Amino acid sequence: MTHYVRLRPRLSRLAFPLVWLALLSGATSFLSSYELSDWLRYTIWATIAVASIILWLIPSIRFSATFVDVKSSGLFISRGFGSSRRHEIAWSEIVSVNYSALRGILINVKEDSEIALRGYGNQKAIVAELNSLVHGKIGL
Repeated sequence: MTHYVRLRPRLSRLAFPLVWLALLSGATSFLSSYELSDWLRYTIWATIAVASIILWLIPSIRFSATFVDVKSSGLFISRGFGSSRRHEIAWSEIVSVNYSALRGILINVKEDSEIALRGYGNQKAIVAELNSLVHGKIGL
C-alpha cells in the first residue's frame, strides 16, 4: 500500500483559538501585577485555565487530528477526536468527488451518504486529483 499524500485543512482555521490564547495570556499577565487576595487570585487563574483549555487547547488538538490520507487503497478521513470520527473508504466504493462552493469537497460513496470536507485550501485541484484517482488515472 502506497501512501500518496496527507491533506490538512488550512492553517487559518486556528486563527480564533490563537487569538483567544493571546487574550487569555494578556489577561493573566495584566491581573498578575495587582495585589489580590488569595481566593480571588486562585479563582481568576482557574477560570483562565479552564477557558484556555476550552478555547485554545481543544480546538488545536482537534485541528491536529483532522486530515485526509490519500493511499493506493483509498481514502482515510479523520475529522477529529475518536474512532467514530474516522472513515476508511476504498476507491471502488467512491462513486464521484465533486466541489460545492458552500459545502466544500463532496465525496459520494456507494452505500453511504456523501461525505463533506470543508476548510481545505485549493479545493478544486484536490477534487480534480481525487477524480483522476477514482477513475484510475493516477496523477499524484
